[in-house]
Amino acid sequence: MTVRAGLAVLLALSGMTTAAPSTAAAAQRPAAVLAEVGAVLREEVDLRRVDYRVDGAEVTLSGEVPTLWVKTRAIDRVLEIEGVDTVASELVIPGGEDDDEIAGAVGAAIRSYRYNTIWDYVGGSVVDGVVTLNGSVTPERDKPGELFARIARIPGVQDVVLDLFVQSASRRDRDLRRLIAQRVQRHPVFAQYLLLADSPFRILVHEGEVLLVGSVRSDVERRVLEQIARQAFETERVINRLQVGSQG
Repeated sequence: MTVRAGLAVLLALSGMTTAAPSTAAAAQRPAAVLAEVGAVLREEVDLRRVDYRVDGAEVTLSGEVPTLWVKTRAIDRVLEIEGVDTVASELVIPGGEDDDEIAGAVGAAIRSYRYNTIWDYVGGSVVDGVVTLNGSVTPERDKPGELFARIARIPGVQDVVLDLFVQSASRRDRDLRRLIAQRVQRHPVFAQYLLLADSPFRILVHEGEVLLVGSVRSDVERRVLEQIARQAFETERVINRLQVGSQG
C-alpha cells in the first residue's frame, strides 16, 4: 500500500475527508464577496446607487454615477476586497457638458492647483469628454495623481489620460532650480512677473537640461531668461521655446 493510499484509508476510518472543507469554502466565497461588496458600496453616499454582481472572483459594477471620480472610487474600493481579482465596469457617467465647457473647467482646475509652479508645465486637450494632460512636473509630490483627482470631479469628464513627465529628483536639479529662481527674482526685467499669481513662462529642469516654455513680453526678456539659465552652475543644455506676446 502506498503512503497516499494509506492516508486515505486512515482518513476514511476516522470519518474525515479532504474534499468537503474545500468545497464548502468554495461555495461560501461568492456569497461572502457579494455581501462585502454591498457593505463597501453602502459606506459612501455617492456609491450607494451602484449595482453589482459577482461571478467567482470578478465583480461587475453597473449603473449611473455623477463623475469619473466616483466611478474610479467605486472600482478602487471593490478591488480592495479580499477575494476580488478583477472589476468589470459598466458604469455610465452622464455627458451634459460640451468639450469647450469641460476644457474651461479643466483649465481652471489646473490654474488653481496650488502646487502648479513655475517649474511645472501642464497642458491638455478634451475630445468627447476625454481629457488628456501632457507636460512636465516636479517630483516632490504625486502631481499627476493630484491633478487626476481634481479633474475627475468635473461633471462630464469621461476619462483622464495622464501623459505627464516627472522630472528628476536629484539634488543637482533642485540646486539648479533654486539658483535660477534667485537670479530671475533679482533681475529688474522680471520684477513685474513676481506680482502675477500664474507665471506665463515656465522653467523645466531635468538632469541638468533646462527647457524654457510659455511666453514673455519681449525679445529682450526671452534672451535674458535664456542667459540666466545658461549661466547657472551645472546647466548642461538650454532649450528656449519661449514665445513673445502680450500678457493678459
